[in-house]
Amino acid sequence: MRHLTRPTGVALAAVGIQALMVFAFTAPAAHSAPHKVPLVVSAPAPLRATIEQRLEHAAPGAFAVREVSDETSARAALTDRDAYGAVVVTSQGPHMLVASAASPTVAALLTEVGSHLASPDSTGSATSPDSTGSAASTGTPAEVTDVVPASTADPHGAAFTSMVLPVVMSSLIGGVLLTIKLPRLRERALGTLLFALGGGASVALIAGHALAFLPGAFLPLAAATAAPIATISLFSTATASLVGRFGFAAAGAIMMLLSNPLSAASSAPELLPTPWGRIGQDLPAGAAATLIRSTAFFHGHGGGHAEVVLGMWTAAAVLMLLAAGVRGRLRTRKGGGAHGVGAGTGDRRAAQAAIVQEAGSL
Repeated sequence: MRHLTRPTGVALAAVGIQALMVFAFTAPAAHSAPHKVPLVVSAPAPLRATIEQRLEHAAPGAFAVREVSDETSARAALTDRDAYGAVVVTSQGPHMLVASAASPTVAALLTEVGSHLASPDSTGSATSPDSTGSAASTGTPAEVTDVVPASTADPHGAAFTSMVLPVVMSSLIGGVLLTIKLPRLRERALGTLLFALGGGASVALIAGHALAFLPGAFLPLAAATAAPIATISLFSTATASLVGRFGFAAAGAIMMLLSNPLSAASSAPELLPTPWGRIGQDLPAGAAATLIRSTAFFHGHGGGHAEVVLGMWTAAAVLMLLAAGVRGRLRTRKGGGAHGVGAGTGDRRAAQAAIVQEAGSL
């Protein structure tokens, strides 16, 4: 029976990994619901409370409402990515503003909510118009205007969602190849930079021109894509350089089992269970989705936090690479002290070969 022990153990490990991946990717979607989605309201003072009550009745706990002075301010909140939608009430009645480019899923939710803003009350009778003669409560559904529409080539965001996972996976694979094929840490760092620049350019050409589901200028879009590619591939290389073959597994687990399912690329962070939506935005895949979306549709507005997150992960990877380099030099000096100064070159090569073997033994 001993010959069955090892295959059984490996198979059980594979089953565990598979189950973990299925759970990681399906759990956020299975528990998706709006939580404190930012929404702004511009309405005469007597109607604000009524609007908020109707929003709460239509979707309890779904919105975090903030008041603004007028429609111009409401539109600015959407274009600056401070809110996903706005309710504006004028003398002509209420209307809803959405930004489907920020999240087609949230825009669809807001469109549905708009039909409740002027619906009859719970008794079945329509609420009386306000003193200004507004039709805000006459039972007419609110008109919906898309201030920042999604791409006509990708109105539901399916192509954008499908792009995020390959970017994460290919960045991890790139980090593995760079680690195995390039023995020197400086070569790995340079290779990562070139890989990120080339990858950002190619993805921007595909998404922005060949398939045309991302608008915007080529260079900003390429830069926004290159940043997460550099972060993820450098992190993969750095973990493997520092801890060996297990570094690849650690980087893969962080990026694939944690970061990617929580990226909210297909919906919005506010639709994930609390606090996972917020955590996802502090991980590279979530930051990547936010930065690329903000660059393509919102001229960079709303991408500041994503830039900081990617910068911090990149800095951590650089520190790990430096630590790996220091360890390599210490090993070289230790070998040189034992064999004399003349043997330094051979010992350095031996130390480098040991690091390569450690990282490439996967």
